[in-house]
Amino acid sequence: MNRIKLFILLFVGYLSVMQVCAQQSLLEELQSQDLSLVFNAEKIKDDSSREIVRPEILGFIGDNYQRLQIHLTKFTKNKTNPLQYDVEGNTKVKNFICNFRGTVTVIKAVYSDPAIPTLEKYTTGTITSKVEIFEDRTQKGSGFISGELITYIVFSEDGKAGYDALMLVSDGFANNQFKGIWTSYKTGKSKQCNWGDFRIPDSGSLDVGAGEFSIDSAYRENGWQSYYDSYCCDPDIPKTKAARKKEFEKWWL
Repeated sequence: MNRIKLFILLFVGYLSVMQVCAQQSLLEELQSQDLSLVFNAEKIKDDSSREIVRPEILGFIGDNYQRLQIHLTKFTKNKTNPLQYDVEGNTKVKNFICNFRGTVTVIKAVYSDPAIPTLEKYTTGTITSKVEIFEDRTQKGSGFISGELITYIVFSEDGKAGYDALMLVSDGFANNQFKGIWTSYKTGKSKQCNWGDFRIPDSGSLDVGAGEFSIDSAYRENGWQSYYDSYCCDPDIPKTKAARKKEFEKWWL
């Protein structure tokens, strides 16, 4: 082996070791933080400190992109595992509403470079978590969900992790991207089950929006009618007003 090849191997090995150390360091740091307001933020800020209310999670289940609505009512740090969070909430598919409990466990965390040079003053990172959610077995159409959640974070000057919405105004902005599988308790059959903030990962032909999430009209009857009518039409016409009222109702209460 010549010196150049040896140097390259040693350098690659050094980078790998440094990446592992950085990941372990960030994981250790996150153990002392409460990430509940990252995973389940009520309000978020962009790079100009403009604050908005975080919208409800968007989701689908199955090959036909049937709408899945999910609302987290509780998101609390586990008392024994500092990288695990106990969650409670509700799911809704068609007219079936289920209560659920589960966990979100951070399994990987890495620092990442900001998307554009003007944001280089910020320290950002990416968290990968394992999600396990169990709907109430006594409720119709219930099952369990398992998968992986990708969350983007930004650190404040005092080192506190927050929800990364620095690129909120950019095309395709998304966060808390979940990809998983829902499995029926009754039949044992499984379906693709994805959700996210602002966009849904791997949403295929469902999402036809360039700048923001926008559904193909072909899927309106799969639970998306009120969403479609709320965002595609003149907000002053009665049809849109009625759709918005339905779209923003607190169905989980």
